[in-house]
Amino acid sequence: MEQEVVSTNAVGIEAAVQELCSKLKRSTDSYHAVIFMAAIDYDFEALSKALKDKFPRSELLGTSTAGEISPQGFMNSSIVLTTMYSPESHVAGVLVENGSTYPVTSSRAIKDALQKCGIRCNDPSSGKNAFAIAFINGVFNAEESILSTFYSIIKNDAFKLAGGTAGYTGNQPKTFVSYNGTVTQDGAVFLFVRTSCRFDIRQEDIFLPTGKSVFVTESNPVERTISKLNGKPAQSVYAEKLGVTETKALDMTFENPFGRYLDGELRIAALAGFSPDKKISLFARVVPNSTLELMHIGDPLQKASETCSGIKSVIAKPKFTLLMTCITRTLAFERMGISRSIIEKYNNTFPVFCGFSCYGEQIGRIHCNQTLVTVTIGE
Repeated sequence: MEQEVVSTNAVGIEAAVQELCSKLKRSTDSYHAVIFMAAIDYDFEALSKALKDKFPRSELLGTSTAGEISPQGFMNSSIVLTTMYSPESHVAGVLVENGSTYPVTSSRAIKDALQKCGIRCNDPSSGKNAFAIAFINGVFNAEESILSTFYSIIKNDAFKLAGGTAGYTGNQPKTFVSYNGTVTQDGAVFLFVRTSCRFDIRQEDIFLPTGKSVFVTESNPVERTISKLNGKPAQSVYAEKLGVTETKALDMTFENPFGRYLDGELRIAALAGFSPDKKISLFARVVPNSTLELMHIGDPLQKASETCSGIKSVIAKPKFTLLMTCITRTLAFERMGISRSIIEKYNNTFPVFCGFSCYGEQIGRIHCNQTLVTVTIGE
């Protein structure tokens, strides 16, 4: 397994693609998979097609970002491209369209990609030497439905999946993902990897429980809103639990998200904001008649050290690393002045790595926020 990471800030598509390819060590027709992460400043469709022309024999996946990550640091308005050269692995990609309405229409394409990669559905052992990477469009709140569709096909909840929701910057909500030059704004792209190499997929959560819980009296999981907590307006209860005014609570949502109990673990559901009628909007689904834990931020540097140590304990010699971190974390690290320190920890752990700031993270069939999801492949 070999990984290369290159980046560019060139404005034009032709110049950007030329610079990216010129920095690679191998010929562009030799890579098994290529992943690019690009700011929405770029013409994403033109970029996808231009890169596919350069990598005709590779499985080519792309996603728009809310920021890019490379060994040089947290970046903006750039393109980061990473390659996978792995004769000991089999890879296959697939594009899922109509994500917010009928992702099931892509079932046949998903099955074909799994079969091409040599991954069997309905096989409890299929995840021992295989996993999936997924990029899902934001904006349409389709993460949960797309994950449900995939796991209804693979029929193996133990099959590992690591994903990030495509991001964007600016005021116009639009995200893109692409597979082999074809782009969608409402769907997902998957890369299936079957390999003899050792691999590790994990999630980092920098939040801790406060010991304060609330009961979801009324919520709309599809719209990702909560109307009432403990039988009262949701915003009022949230502020009450924090011990602050409702106005002050507006500025405390990042440091104090909700934790949902899923599969026996607390999983973060980030707050998107409050409405005039005191509803809480979220970036993940919360169901009625469930209990939420109020969380607070811990020590991000300590958690980063624990994550890096945990990965190295499993993958002694990392060869490929992909990071998907929530944009709220990236912004918080900047405010806290620890962005460079976080990157230094990654540089001290991984010979090479890359990733992007996303609008949500997926680990298995669970979609959550304000976390980091990592994919590391060894020898």
